[in-house]
Amino acid sequence: MNMSNLERFTEYADAFEESLLDDDWARLEQYFSPDAVYLPGDGREAVGRESVLQTLRDSVNSLDRTFDSREFVEEPSLSEAGDTVTFAFAVKYAKHGLPDLTISGTETATFAYGAIERMEDFLDESAAAALADWLEKHQESLG
Repeated sequence: MNMSNLERFTEYADAFEESLLDDDWARLEQYFSPDAVYLPGDGREAVGRESVLQTLRDSVNSLDRTFDSREFVEEPSLSEAGDTVTFAFAVKYAKHGLPDLTISGTETATFAYGAIERMEDFLDESAAAALADWLEKHQESLG
């Protein structure tokens, strides 16, 4: 029996968390179509599986790994409509000596034949403003 897109996304999300820890991004290849597109919400557009994986790695290295810890504020919610899975999240980042940063938003993943063909991140408006403000004040301290 084939997995639903929701089940496939959940499997991808679990694999992403593993890659975040051990930097093995090859495990994520199976979840993206060869011509996948990823829009991380900052104006960039990654086209093609390898570019998508590199953009995910770059995003993790430039944000997540600069903090001491990263945790979901509450269990993320998942929903499915047609071929698209929506993942709503709130993540708290902490670094010793700095105020915590919480970012919330949604990620959509559109599937074709069991693989993500388009993924897009959207920060909540207040989260985007809070992130910009936090970075303006504290980015130099992240080292």
